[in-house]
Amino acid sequence: MTNRGCSHFGRTYSSSLDASREASEDLQHFCSRVGISNELAAQLELCVVEMVNNAFIHAYKEQEGQPIELQCEIQTDDSQSVLLMKISDFGSLMSQQELERKLANEFLEPDPEDETTWAMSGRGFIIVSTLMDKVELTSEQTKNTFLMVKALEEQALAV
Repeated sequence: MTNRGCSHFGRTYSSSLDASREASEDLQHFCSRVGISNELAAQLELCVVEMVNNAFIHAYKEQEGQPIELQCEIQTDDSQSVLLMKISDFGSLMSQQELERKLANEFLEPDPEDETTWAMSGRGFIIVSTLMDKVELTSEQTKNTFLMVKALEEQALAV
């Protein structure tokens, strides 16, 4: 894809329970600046919250003060626009097999009568895989990066 037009945003957050809120607010400002519709922006924010929380809880085992990077970029060529979002951490790595298993799971509606449906683990990946077109995990040395890709339709852009 030729990069005719490109808008980007990036920031590093300190891992904590508040990091996902901060990342969500920053993403909201980015989406507003580049003209992404409110509906799509809300979906993207949900994905970022899930993945930043995942880094804090699972990769860093709830250890505060560790770096979580967020990078967003819109790439545009003659025929389409694509949003790329990357969430990176330097904590424990999830295996490709575990990621594939979590992405393949189906969302199970909690049943108040059945405790086995109450589990929260893995729901974030189901939400992210439903809302995004592609989710990938790469690891380079000690850096783990989740890449989320979303093709932007005409109606997704508010401009």
